[in-house]
Amino acid sequence: MKTYSLAWQNAKRIWTNGSRVFVLNAADSLEVYKQSAPTTGNGTLTKISETATSTAALFDATNVRMVNSTVYALTSTGAINQYSYTETPIIGTIAARLQSAGVVATGLTDVSQAWSPGAGVVNTQTTTSDPDTTGQIAKYSTGPWAQLGPEVRTGIVGTIMADAGPCLADPDPSVQPYFATPPDETGGVEDVDPAEEVAQTPSNTVTGKFTLGSGQPAAGLRVTLTANDLGDGATGQTQVPFLGMATTAADGTWSITLPGTLPADVQQAKDDNGGILNLQATAEGATTTTSTPMLGVDTLSTATAQQSATVSGQNDYGHSTLLAPNTVSGTTQDTYAASTDSSTLAADYNPYLVNGHDVSAEAVRPPTVPMSSGNCWDTKTKIDSSTKYTVVGEAHANWDAKSTFEYESSMSSSIDTAVKSSGNWTIGASKELSQSNGMTVGWSNKSKYSHQYQVPILYKKWKYQHWCSGSVRATWYKIEASGYHIPADGAAGKFGKDVSSKDGSAHFNKAPKANRTYLEGGGGTLSLAHGSSVKFGGAVSAFGISLGAKTGYDSNHRQRITFGNQPGKHWIWGKNGSLSSGHAGVFYSK
Repeated sequence: MKTYSLAWQNAKRIWTNGSRVFVLNAADSLEVYKQSAPTTGNGTLTKISETATSTAALFDATNVRMVNSTVYALTSTGAINQYSYTETPIIGTIAARLQSAGVVATGLTDVSQAWSPGAGVVNTQTTTSDPDTTGQIAKYSTGPWAQLGPEVRTGIVGTIMADAGPCLADPDPSVQPYFATPPDETGGVEDVDPAEEVAQTPSNTVTGKFTLGSGQPAAGLRVTLTANDLGDGATGQTQVPFLGMATTAADGTWSITLPGTLPADVQQAKDDNGGILNLQATAEGATTTTSTPMLGVDTLSTATAQQSATVSGQNDYGHSTLLAPNTVSGTTQDTYAASTDSSTLAADYNPYLVNGHDVSAEAVRPPTVPMSSGNCWDTKTKIDSSTKYTVVGEAHANWDAKSTFEYESSMSSSIDTAVKSSGNWTIGASKELSQSNGMTVGWSNKSKYSHQYQVPILYKKWKYQHWCSGSVRATWYKIEASGYHIPADGAAGKFGKDVSSKDGSAHFNKAPKANRTYLEGGGGTLSLAHGSSVKFGGAVSAFGISLGAKTGYDSNHRQRITFGNQPGKHWIWGKNGSLSSGHAGVFYSK
């Protein structure tokens, strides 16, 4: 690198095309210097002109760059102006001129830099206050001006140099790029994989627990178990299949054994969902000592003994669900517009504050109506439906590697539900989706590509009511995923946000040593096809409510990386554990 000691301390901006260096001074004058050896950078700089025309637009520009004899200026109003530079030899001197040549583009709001990576193409960098989108790189063509890609990459912040100077040596292709100090491929804190989860065998028994808002057990409550996936296509009110009743024990737990032979419609719904039966358990009818009605709603999934295959949605033991005030009226307007819903609550919001009194720790009294499957039932009425693209996974590839994400043949995702029994929504347990979608979506072998992936899933908003002896005893609303659904003229799948900021040597250095593994260079491939992904918080916003999701890995749902031909070790590491443990969740690339 060559350092020049010139009096440029008052310069507003400096740019170059290699042979000429332009210095825009704070006094709004433009000086032009000649580089005597532009190919090496070892020459001297000689001022050749102080007469080049300067403009206020250049002085106030957000970003200035030069390609050959054309200068481009990005203005604060989101426009790119173009200037032509000419030199005319005069005896003993050179007359330089910079003349406006028009406007290249407009409407580039929030763009902080613009540059050309090649002929006919312009890239822009957008900086915002959102950490998920700031540093977003977009690509445009220049003839005519049109956007080629709205998100080439995100997370690129700071000053961007569009091309390395001619005086800089080419990097060694066998050495992975890094910032600051070289990555430590032997260090890291020793870690131990989480204990292997005990494999659950298919069972006809489901269990759970209901507690007060304070966490104390809710004893003596009636629990009703129903099938959750029926009636999706019905219009108006439909009765939900009843599968059993129980009473919570002194510690709030309950247990219900499903019928040895399921009703035909329930069995069909289970078969259609890949052998996974989605269930809903409700504890209702109880009131507190101040006569506040309470309700508990739990979502469960199980593979019954009739299903011999091992599936990710087996008995979800350990469910503990809080009771909540049931103040939603059965006469509430059925439209229940999404515009009135919000997943953002005030920091001091207390769902147990009813009429100025906190009922979270009040004991509950069991209902007085006798337990009988004959005089009590649940109904559901569809209020609204909407297809939303939902994050189901991500894949990573850094340096010379290529990434692949496969979501094939059938769904394998668990998605949060949301329940409203009082004034606000709360996030409930996940619902398992394993329907056959008959599709293969994702991407294959994209170079140095780290992104999330989204699939279209249909979400429905329901009004549920519990009836006993012909009277409504409880009302609640629920948002839940229904299944894979491509909207009219919609995509079968979409690329999500860029997650390459999680890759690279800096994050590798922080990863526990036990989570790391590598393959030797030469085109090797590694897949994650066991366990489940990390849970993606905010995987989707359905009816204004943010829901999380995760995906089970198997032969049809995989994160894969293919290493390039560069020699040396190609390192990857699991987020939550080693790749062999089944707990990695997702792996990143160095």
